[in-house]
Amino acid sequence: MGSNYAVLHDDISTSRVPNGGADHDRMNYGSEPGSNSSIVAEGDKKRSYRRLLTGEPSPTKARWLRLHKYLYLPRLLTPQERRKAFFLALIFVSFGLVFAGRLYIRFTIPVPAVGGTYREGLLKLPRTVNPVYAFTNDTDRDIAKLVFSRLVTYDGGGNPILDLAENYDVSPDGKIYTVALKKNAFWHDGKKVTADDVIFTVKTIQNPTYKSPLIANWQGVQVEKVDEYTIRFTLRAPYSPFLENLTVGILPKHLWEGVQPEQAVLHELNIKPVGSGPYRFDRFVQERDGSITEYRLSRNPDYYRDGPYINKIVFAFYASFETLIADWRKGKIDGFNPLSKNIEEELNTNKFALFTAETPRVFGIFFNPQKSEVLADKSVRTAIARAIPRDSITNYVLGRASPRRSPFPLYYGSTGTTSRDTLTFDIEAAASALSRAGFKDEDGDGILEKKETKREGKKTVEKVTPISLTLTTSDWPDLLRAAEVIQQNLGAVGIDVSIEGKPISDLESSIIRPRNFQILLFGQAYGYEPDPFIFWHSSQTKDPGLNIVGFNDKTADKILEEIRTMPNRDEREKRLTTLEDRLNQELLMLPLFAEHYLYVLPKSVQGASIKFISLPSDRFNDITSWYIDTKRVLK
Repeated sequence: MGSNYAVLHDDISTSRVPNGGADHDRMNYGSEPGSNSSIVAEGDKKRSYRRLLTGEPSPTKARWLRLHKYLYLPRLLTPQERRKAFFLALIFVSFGLVFAGRLYIRFTIPVPAVGGTYREGLLKLPRTVNPVYAFTNDTDRDIAKLVFSRLVTYDGGGNPILDLAENYDVSPDGKIYTVALKKNAFWHDGKKVTADDVIFTVKTIQNPTYKSPLIANWQGVQVEKVDEYTIRFTLRAPYSPFLENLTVGILPKHLWEGVQPEQAVLHELNIKPVGSGPYRFDRFVQERDGSITEYRLSRNPDYYRDGPYINKIVFAFYASFETLIADWRKGKIDGFNPLSKNIEEELNTNKFALFTAETPRVFGIFFNPQKSEVLADKSVRTAIARAIPRDSITNYVLGRASPRRSPFPLYYGSTGTTSRDTLTFDIEAAASALSRAGFKDEDGDGILEKKETKREGKKTVEKVTPISLTLTTSDWPDLLRAAEVIQQNLGAVGIDVSIEGKPISDLESSIIRPRNFQILLFGQAYGYEPDPFIFWHSSQTKDPGLNIVGFNDKTADKILEEIRTMPNRDEREKRLTTLEDRLNQELLMLPLFAEHYLYVLPKSVQGASIKFISLPSDRFNDITSWYIDTKRVLK
């Protein structure tokens, strides 16, 4: 029996030892004389001595020598055999790489990665990149949108989302808004964003010495600090669109509180801003005359929300649209806002995408009965409406618009082609309406007149009133072309129309404010939240109100007041439908089209979703989702 065990253990057997675990330990690890381990070790020594005396290689070296022989194999092959072997090996490796690549693609997905530079061309130079002042300059608003944070913002679809605010609460009476801030937001200089910064910003706007164009939005609003990260806003009366007030950019108190209000507009921080937004000021490039040619922003690595991904954003400034387009054609800039949809003809659809965003700006014909006796007759206004080809007008604003049948923006719940508006284009119906109203071409000059007999004192006087009107609009080429279409169509039914185009500044000061027009072709610009009060309430018929046609309707006034107090947006939209009925009945405005915002982006920039914007700068509402570079991660 003993000899059998010795053979098994010499063969490094793992058979069970009859005497138990102790004997097992000695068998494997012991070095006692006479043990099996000692016998194995002595055998190894004998084999080593034999190799040393005879020159026999060790097992490891022997294996290496056997493998080494294959290195000489190519020398044994003919050239033709070597080529075949090479191609076979190449095919094998290629298939391996393809297989590995397919596995990589199958089990990974591309995701946004940090990197890349986006360059955009603009026409206006920056002046005050400060949310307190930026309202009057598109470029200032663009940059401020990227540099500064706000309590609430809107996404690419026009829906409100939280920004600096962690959450907010509205009291049951709609007068108190309590906002809690995120606690991980920092200014670009490393300081924390707190309630003090929000309060400082609001009080700066409310201070008339700063001359902020936003002051009217914050009149009657009290702001107070609840704690370091909570603010309370108290309104005099419920105002449902107040949420949009919270989209103002927040200033860093620790940098601005030492600046005198009179000097604020000239301070260096207006051109080298410090904010808490997704991008921070990097530098700008100037010409010798001091004019800025480039403005550079870099990604904020400490941003409190996801993103941003694009590493740098560069704005390049141009004196004219022609020079901007020339640089775009050369590839010096990536994106821009085209002045015409005709740019589609130049777009390489493999490289660029044209975004078309709906805006809350509705253009129409405004009738002023106070300035024209003829327009005081609703039948004349109706005839004018029937003679205007509203769908065709859209073609004359070069595709930057869509036809509208409602005075309100599309995303206020109105379809834009409401069945309540029955005034379809019909030249014959327009001519018949004028005839029934007593207008005829008495002298054959093609212009309709209306003969009326009136008594002036003791005399009976025959009065002839021609339909001769002035249509006033902006000198914007697209609006002038639309005005020409209106002029031609009204002329076809005997209405004489002269066109008056004015620069926008003159239009506001000499036409809109004093209500000095007969027919006005212009637009009403709304915000994200429905509030047509300033345009249609009877209290707004005088400047600075914008009820420019003198609309006065008690039912409409009540609806407008209710809309302002309703927190539920769906309920507000239902009231807008009723208001639309009242406006259609009076026909003091004929809606024509809703303006679109066009935006060109290279297809290398992904993640953009630009569907609804209130202001041009809102194209950056979802900038934190834009990306150029990608990486792959496991699914």
